[in-house]
Amino acid sequence: MEAIRSINLGEKISNWYVENGRQNLPWRYSISPYRVWISEVMLQQTQVNTAIAYFERFMAKYPDLQTIKNATEDDIYNLWSGLGYYRRANYIFQAKELIHNKFRGEMPDNYDELISLPGVGRSTAGAILSIAFNKPYPILDANVKKVISRIFFKKDFEEKVFWNLSEDILDKKNIFNFQQGVMDLGSQLCLPKNPKCNLCPVNNNCQSNLRREFPLLSKKATKRRKEFLEFQLIEKNQKYFMTKEHNLGYWKNLWIPPVRRLDHQKAEIIHHLSHRTLNMNFKISSKKPKNVEGKWFDKKELALIAIPKPIFNRILSND
Repeated sequence: MEAIRSINLGEKISNWYVENGRQNLPWRYSISPYRVWISEVMLQQTQVNTAIAYFERFMAKYPDLQTIKNATEDDIYNLWSGLGYYRRANYIFQAKELIHNKFRGEMPDNYDELISLPGVGRSTAGAILSIAFNKPYPILDANVKKVISRIFFKKDFEEKVFWNLSEDILDKKNIFNFQQGVMDLGSQLCLPKNPKCNLCPVNNNCQSNLRREFPLLSKKATKRRKEFLEFQLIEKNQKYFMTKEHNLGYWKNLWIPPVRRLDHQKAEIIHHLSHRTLNMNFKISSKKPKNVEGKWFDKKELALIAIPKPIFNRILSND
């Protein structure tokens, strides 16, 4: 650790961010614990360029913890529609309820209370504490892992080792600049292929650059299970019947047409979830099935509710 401090790795990264970082990202100004929290949850499974518009839309409606206090689960899901990994929206709803019921409507400023919030793990808690509260807590998202693996030439991910290294390189005098900088290094310079080492502020201290060998941390192979789904696309008077009643095990609280599972079918649409490949077909109908509760929406109303993106796109294409 002393050797790391002696070469000022953290300070070099902080200084680089001031000169070269993406300071125009919307979650990097008007800093508040709430804004950091929402951005971190969005960025867990979403690319920065995609998250920007969703973050800005979310902040326009719910700029702080007070305005989101009375938001329903549906309200939050509607803003999340199209972003995917909808469990994150559910976590935000659960967490804001806990914040108002247990923490007097204020984001906790200590680690143990933060990780008690649904959907907040060690790295998200570290981001909130360091970026919003200026406390010296490490983070370990995908970009930080990549930077650490390259600087210290680590070919395999060892969680405890990586957390210790993330803490060791932390610039405690410039916590905000460092955290944003190390994430930007991983995203903008420390690329999987052809890293831009000539632009990197720690290139002379990077074991991978010195060896000219750049390890990539292996990812666990995801086996996706095939599912075959037939949706009943029910249209009447230019309105579509949608329901939340289904037993799919995913897309909870999202509006979808009535659906049934099949053993096999040729797919009109193939859609990938994290652990499933959905082979989807749509059967056009004008009759609502019995004993299924739901609502009728026209296309303008459909754009305002939470619907899985492939279903929404399919309905839009239906003339």
